[in-house]
Amino acid sequence: MKKLSLFLLFAGLLTFTSRAQLKDALSKATSAGASNAGSLLKQFAGAIKPTSFLPSWGSGGKTDWLAAAGKVSSAVSMAKSVSGLAGFIKPDMFKQGFNVGSLTQAAGAVKTYADAGNVLKSLEGGLKPEAMLSSWASKRPAWLSALNMLK
Repeated sequence: MKKLSLFLLFAGLLTFTSRAQLKDALSKATSAGASNAGSLLKQFAGAIKPTSFLPSWGSGGKTDWLAAAGKVSSAVSMAKSVSGLAGFIKPDMFKQGFNVGSLTQAAGAVKTYADAGNVLKSLEGGLKPEAMLSSWASKRPAWLSALNMLK
């Protein structure tokens, strides 16, 4: 009986420690996802030609948006940043049939980083090639890979 009690106590301690370690690991992963999301947002915005933006981008919009993107702390704030970025892009830089309103609506329904990543991919896919810097073609595969790894 005494051995069984010791075993149960030991098993309980292991379970408590494992849960605490798991919670810590999840917290770190979420934090890493947020910082990586901000970096991916900034990389994408930096790959858009300056001439593809509305004048409001250059008169404070860029500074404000970059500050917000640097503070992304959740999938919801990431999606909000994507939607905000779309609002600074000239309408004629979007492919025919792309609907910024639909993108904004999808951004409002985001629950996970995967959802937010899909909204960002939608924005990227909705831009005409001429909206992007020529260097984007070579950077895009690594960027997409990193975006797909957001958790």
